[in-house]
Formats: sequence, C-alpha cells, structure tokens
Amino acid sequence: WSVDPFWSYCCLLSTIKARLLTLVAANAVDLNGGRKSRQRLALAKFAVPTLCLAVIDRAIQVHGGAGVSEDFPLAYMYAASRTLRIADGPDEVHARTIALYELKRGAK
Repeated sequence: WSVDPFWSYCCLLSTIKARLLTLVAANAVDLNGGRKSRQRLALAKFAVPTLCLAVIDRAIQVHGGAGVSEDFPLAYMYAASRTLRIADGPDEVHARTIALYELKRGAK
C-alpha cells in the first residue's frame, strides 16, 4: 500500500486535536462542574466524532475495496462512529450551544 504522507499527517493531527479537546472538556468539568462547562463539552461532542469519522474514512480510502469488506473492521467502525454522532445528539445542537456561548461572550 502506498499511503500519502499528507493523509497520515492529517490523521495524526485529527487524533491529537480530538485528544486535546477531550482533555480540555474533562478538565473543565473537574474544575467547574458540568453546567459551567457546557461550551467545552459541546465543542468536544461536536468535533471529536467528526474527526474520528474523517480518520476512519481515510483508512477506508487507503484500503480501497477491502476497506468496506468484512476483511477489515473499518466498515463496522464507520457505521458505529456515524451512529454515535446521531445518538449523542445532532451536530447542530452542539454547534448551536457553542455559537450561543460565543455570542454571549462577545456581547460582554
């Protein structure tokens, strides 16, 4: 397999971003409680599944037809990740929470 180095870099960057967003949200909850950390939680809930899905999608692309077969777990991972995005609440709800927080912060 010939993997484009740019794709590898993008996957690595997405993984680092997802981890950092999760750590920031968890830290905010630990320090301030859940209610005061809604913006950070919404940001993580919006971005992390999207980043995860993008990485899985790139892996499927690299594997070609085998990526959607039962030979690799990628098709299952994609379906499970997409389902999680829906089950956790629509992305629009998380984006709205983030936008409202930012608008309130900007109005001060």
